[in-house]
Order: sequence, then C-alpha cells, then structure tokens
Amino acid sequence: FKLHYDKHLNEWRSGPMGLASAQQDMLRSNNVNPAAVPPLPHPWTEVADEVTRTNYYINEETKERQWVRPA
Repeated sequence: FKLHYDKHLNEWRSGPMGLASAQQDMLRSNNVNPAAVPPLPHPWTEVADEVTRTNYYINEETKERQWVRPA
C-alpha cells in the first residue's frame, strides 16, 4: 500500500489535487487559530493518512472519501 502512495505522491501534490494540497496547507497554518476553521458538516469525519501525513475526509453514511474538506 505504501509503495503505491510513494510512487504517486509528487504527482498528487502538484497535479489535479492542487486544491486539496492548498487547502491542507491553509488548515495546517491555522493550527494557532482553530476557530478560523469551520466544523465539518454531519456526517463527515477527518482522518489522518499515515503515509502522506495529510488529512482526508470520510462521509460516515455513504463511505465516500475525499481529500478536499467538505463545506
């Protein structure tokens, strides 16, 4: 599993996932002010990916997963 991630990591960070990457950077920079980040809508949860050290989001009802934080 890790080999799959490592192989594509640079592509994901700079390619069409650029929005997710930019969003993650913004969220990390707001750690000093957590109130600046709105809460996740129900039924979404945030999960840390062990390989990329980037958070992704899971809809607990539909099991949909995505890198971009839901609004």
